[in-house]
Amino acid sequence: EADVAQTAEDAVVVAPPAARREPRPVLFGVVPGEQRGEDAMDPPKTLTDDYFWLRDDSRKNETVLDHLRAENAYTQQQTRHLAAFRQQLYDELLSHVQEDDETVPFADESGYSYNSRTLKGASYRQYVRRRRNGEAEEVYLDVNAVAATLETPTMCDVGEVAPSPKTGELLAYTVDDTGYETYDIRVHATGDTNVRNKAPPEVIKGTAGSLAWSRDEKSLYYARHDAAHRPYQIWRHAVGSDSDDVLIYEDLDARYNVGVGSELDGTIIIVSESKDTAEAYFVDEEDSGDELRLVRAREEGVEYSVSSSGGKLYIVANNDGRKNRAIYVADKKTPADWRLVVPESSTRSIAGATAFKDFVAVSGRADGFPRVWLLSGDNDDEQPVPPPAALLGGSASYVVSVSAGNGRFDASALRLVYSAMTLPQAVVDYDVRAKTHAVLKVEPVPAYDASAYASQRVEVPSRDGETLIPMTLFWKKRSSDGDEEPPPLHAPVHLYGYGSYGISMDPYFSATRLPIVDRGILYAVAHVRGGGELGKHRWYESDGKYKKKRNTFLDFVDCAHHLRTELECGPISIEGRSAGGLLVGTAVNMAPELFGACVAGVPFVDLMVTMCDPSIPLTTEEWEEWGNPNTAEYFDYMLSYSPIDNVRANVRYPKLLIVSGLNDPRVAFWEPAKWAQVLRSRVDNPEDVLVKMDLDAGHFSAADRYRYLRELAFDFAWLLDFHGHAGTSESSSSSSSKEVDETAGATTPGG
Repeated sequence: EADVAQTAEDAVVVAPPAARREPRPVLFGVVPGEQRGEDAMDPPKTLTDDYFWLRDDSRKNETVLDHLRAENAYTQQQTRHLAAFRQQLYDELLSHVQEDDETVPFADESGYSYNSRTLKGASYRQYVRRRRNGEAEEVYLDVNAVAATLETPTMCDVGEVAPSPKTGELLAYTVDDTGYETYDIRVHATGDTNVRNKAPPEVIKGTAGSLAWSRDEKSLYYARHDAAHRPYQIWRHAVGSDSDDVLIYEDLDARYNVGVGSELDGTIIIVSESKDTAEAYFVDEEDSGDELRLVRAREEGVEYSVSSSGGKLYIVANNDGRKNRAIYVADKKTPADWRLVVPESSTRSIAGATAFKDFVAVSGRADGFPRVWLLSGDNDDEQPVPPPAALLGGSASYVVSVSAGNGRFDASALRLVYSAMTLPQAVVDYDVRAKTHAVLKVEPVPAYDASAYASQRVEVPSRDGETLIPMTLFWKKRSSDGDEEPPPLHAPVHLYGYGSYGISMDPYFSATRLPIVDRGILYAVAHVRGGGELGKHRWYESDGKYKKKRNTFLDFVDCAHHLRTELECGPISIEGRSAGGLLVGTAVNMAPELFGACVAGVPFVDLMVTMCDPSIPLTTEEWEEWGNPNTAEYFDYMLSYSPIDNVRANVRYPKLLIVSGLNDPRVAFWEPAKWAQVLRSRVDNPEDVLVKMDLDAGHFSAADRYRYLRELAFDFAWLLDFHGHAGTSESSSSSSSKEVDETAGATTPGG
């Protein structure tokens, strides 16, 4: 009887949820009472949005929530055959996690050495410290205890964790319990963190997340949001006082975000920046905590960042046409008087600087990869930091960054983090004078043998003939003899991309890719224009934004065509998150026949309706990324690629898994919800459009590390089911991959 019942259940066919249509005109251009930007069209143009009613800023409308629940129920029904496979994949993902682990300790001027750790079975980190004289270890913050006090323990995002830097006697940390990226700041005496049984002594509610301690540890600086969720104010809070907090900075220009932080020398830096212009202030130790000194007044199109070293400021800027950035130094007494110390180079771009007492670490990019240089000595002599040969051999395909674990201003060694597609993250100290490396830790990855995997960087000609598009390939080797081997022919492919804001998708290691490549699937990352891989100006500012934005999508499609023609690959699945969701959403419109499956995570797909409305978080500041559709200059161009506005009718589309979070402030949940409805109303296979809406999370999915892996296992089970691997294990993949590849090659891209 149970078998019969199960068969009857499996035979049930549930239609996809169909939201009611309520056509609503959406105006582009001048709207009375709204700031629609300069040169807004008058009279305005109009588009019709059939599903505008799905927008619910409160996230509490039961009609809307019922629709989202129906989407989740449909997705669960359509994927119920994968339940056991999801558990298998979760076990695989967890098998590559060192559940009991800890970070490398770092020291600051307080006399403590700090680090954090994870414990098997515990969802969140513990933050620990010990006196450098050898006293016993102290747990000064247990995030698991914080989570236990929340209504939704699986959504406990602790952002900043900031012990007071001079004495370590106080602790400030930020908590977001919804995923909406609005944080409460909690302030304790460091040993008073028993948050299970009592409220913390001080709480600053509803902040934007960034904070910084004053040098004397009497004040905290923090940021607040405006009504559109834009960080726009900096306040000073007197710790342990009943006095009102003091507003010390406010930026009313809706294009700008404001943040605050402290330098290694203790200087407080306040930055207000748009997508292409910046302005910075600092709090000098000789002034009161409410007095700011301006570094240099904002100049449209000029970006600069500041790092403090005693009486000097080091500035990275693109002023005077220096598109790849140059480095300047200024005296704090005359901060607007900049002296050039490192000129612009045509062969590398500079991203930022971190100043220490005796040297400055410079981050940037050269030859398509991140690199670090050092400035040291009285003449600001500049030298590249060589890679640690013991880790990387002679390979140039690696990622390096300045670690957040640089805690002392007077350090003699620079802490760096290295990785590569086959190399788990490695923490390395570089002795600046001796020019030697000390490898402190390589991230432990159980059940992983780096010699069994391979990676290669290839270049794909762009269709406009202007450039070569880098693409990184990662796969499990077909033989175990240790020799190098070329990428596999005829293999199925999973292609990932992003391509916006000048953000680079660098070739770093991620253990979460292993369940994909272990089944014979080639993992590819397309480094398309719009990212910053070949330099922020070249790859992004001049060729990957505004009216060059279509390059991003065409590059991605060209990379897929290259995989088909050069590697004769099998079915291609694709994935992108956030602006990467815009990328894959546009790609499936451009070439639906090329792709078989698409995972669109928190996808930014309702470009026109979102970008015309200044009340939606991020809109006005993003006019400097995509353009403003309220203007005649950008309306038609943006409309030409907006995913939701270009779904093709009567065409079979790739299978789509659309993943989102109800509390996402960056890409509102109603964008993917509306997109699913438009897709189903137009494509030939509406039943293949699935929505998975996390009703307890935001842009970055679950904060609980175990729940995060379960969410990932759901996505991977769906993805691997498309590739014909549902139910297969890692160990069986190598023997079955040839058979799967051959049959997959005969499968139509539509699945």
